[in-house]
Amino acid sequence: MGWPGSDVWGRWAHTSRVANNGLIKRLLYSPRVARFLKYAVGSATASLVSFIVLAVVSWDRSVPDAVASVIAFVAGALVNFCVYRFWAWRHTVTREAKALGRDFGKYAVIAVSTALIATGTTTLAGRYADHAGLGSAARTLLLEGSYFSAFALMFVVKFLLLDRFVFAARHRADVSRDQVENTTPA
Repeated sequence: MGWPGSDVWGRWAHTSRVANNGLIKRLLYSPRVARFLKYAVGSATASLVSFIVLAVVSWDRSVPDAVASVIAFVAGALVNFCVYRFWAWRHTVTREAKALGRDFGKYAVIAVSTALIATGTTTLAGRYADHAGLGSAARTLLLEGSYFSAFALMFVVKFLLLDRFVFAARHRADVSRDQVENTTPA
C-alpha cells in the first residue's frame, strides 16, 4: 500500500466506501496529507531516538538535566532534518548545496526554539524530582514526560512552519514543474 497521493492509495481510496465522501477523497489525494503523514513518521522516529538517548544519558544522574535534554534533542534533530528534507518534502542532495544550507539554517531556528522549550520543561521537572526525592525510574519517567509534552505541543505548529516557510519555496517550484509536465500534451 502506498502513501496517500500515490496511485496505489488512490486506487484503494476510489473503491472504498469510506472514501466516497468528496472531502475524504480530496484528503486522500492531497500531497499535504502525504507530507504530514511522513512528517509524523519522521517525528516518531526522532522521538524514539531522543527517548533512548535521554534515558541512557539521564539514568545515573551524572549529566545535568539540561545537558541531557540537549544531547537527546541533537540526536533527534539530526534524524528529523534528514527525514523531513529528503523524504517528507522530497528534496535531493544533488540540487544545490546552498539550498541544503539554507534549509538547515531555517530548520535549526525552529528546532532550537522547540528545544529551548523542551529544555526548560525538563529542567523544571528535574528540579521538582530532586526536591521530591524521586528514585531513578520515577525521575527518568518524569523527565521523559516533560520533554515529550513540550514536543507534542509544538507538533502541528512545527509542521506548519516547515511546510510554509522552510521547504515551501522548493515545494512550490516542484508543484509548478509538475503542473506544466502534466498539462502539456505528449
